[in-house]
Amino acid sequence: MTDAQTIASRFIEALNDRDFHALARLVDEDVALDSLTGQRTVGVEPLRASIMTYLRHFDETYGDIVLMRDNFGQRIAADVTARGTYRETLEGFPAASGQTYSIPTVFVFEIEDQSITRLSHYRNMRAFEAELAG
Repeated sequence: MTDAQTIASRFIEALNDRDFHALARLVDEDVALDSLTGQRTVGVEPLRASIMTYLRHFDETYGDIVLMRDNFGQRIAADVTARGTYRETLEGFPAASGQTYSIPTVFVFEIEDQSITRLSHYRNMRAFEAELAG
């Protein structure tokens, strides 16, 4: 594994462990998060708040991790399976009633000087909403 792949792997592990201190050590102070809903946040604290809010609604863990890197070693894609429980209704989504789900998800990490500077989170939102709707 390259250093960038190790950083991405550690981020996913920390996310699964809900270890926000470890997450903060892996990201740049001005980290940008492009979320599933298309919103961008910038900074460590907004990243933490965004992740905590997301996990309040969707209690997810990530497994079946496959890491891929670009030729320069600055971008890492993590193809994962998100498994979770929809605990609290999020505006624009079906009503939450404890639905469980398993869906492919992709994280793209941009890494500079051993820190994550940008994180993008992708999944097929139509398939996700359909799974939540029953």
